[in-house]
Amino acid sequence: MSGKVPKKRDTFRHGNLPEALVDAALARLEADGIESISLRELAADAGVNHRAVYRHFPDKLSLLARIAEHGWQQFGQRARKSTAGKAPGEEALIAASLSLFAFARDCPNLYHLMAGERVNLEGRFPKLDATIYEALQVFAVGFAGSGMAPGIVVGRTAIYVAALQGVITQILHRRLHVTAAKSNTYLADICKMLIKGIS
Repeated sequence: MSGKVPKKRDTFRHGNLPEALVDAALARLEADGIESISLRELAADAGVNHRAVYRHFPDKLSLLARIAEHGWQQFGQRARKSTAGKAPGEEALIAASLSLFAFARDCPNLYHLMAGERVNLEGRFPKLDATIYEALQVFAVGFAGSGMAPGIVVGRTAIYVAALQGVITQILHRRLHVTAAKSNTYLADICKMLIKGIS
């Protein structure tokens, strides 16, 4: 037995390295928070040299952008499914809102990354912004279906989503005290108030 330490691979031969790193980072994020994510540690998890990781994610921010993008893709899929067959307007908006709330409860740390400090502040990740825009279209379609004038749909959607994210964050942080059994009804009532105020 030589006792030599196996050399780490420079390439990832068993699957897609970027997606494997995102999956590993998501697991760390939900288990231990954003501070637990380290490119070098993720490289060790994947069994590759850290240089291989930097080829795909030159820094931690680029990895966080990809994780946030993944989150918005997942929410978009859920929201479209939850609103399928719903009447345009309030019914569809509440369904999409409850879908965002369910996503936030299921993946709170991912949700806080998605809804927190803007990852793409310097415009480095246009795909992330495009993914967010696509995911939030479900709300714009909901407002458009309510008969709102087309020229104000985008602005009102942005206000509604910002308010909704704030309410969801306060529930997750237990600053708004509501039992789990009543949380959907509670949020739906708030949504109705927001929709009425914005429409």
